[in-house]
Amino acid sequence: MSTMHRRRSSKSILLPRASSNYSGNMHHPLYARRTMAHLSETIPDNTYLWGYALIAATAIMFISSMYALIGSKYVPDTNNKILDWIKHDEYYCLLVPITAIVYVYFIVWNWMGMKFFRHN
Repeated sequence: MSTMHRRRSSKSILLPRASSNYSGNMHHPLYARRTMAHLSETIPDNTYLWGYALIAATAIMFISSMYALIGSKYVPDTNNKILDWIKHDEYYCLLVPITAIVYVYFIVWNWMGMKFFRHN
């Protein structure tokens, strides 16, 4: 006859069970642990390059969006089609401030969903 265990909550995954089928066998641990992948010392780690790329992309996006939202209105015409189109635009310059309301809505619901997940 096999013993049935009730489903354990995620908080107690590292705690041993009171009754376990493996209690007599020392080869199986009484807990579950995620294994981590360890990289060899000979493999070069380029994670920092991805960090620099992310910082550079964020800075470029921030500078270009601040120019489109604020700076282009104070610059005279440049005879460049793209820059003049950004200057005379009346739609996309308001897109980011208007969607800030939606950002706040999704941030609050994301926080609440994480709280429900963590404290279930």
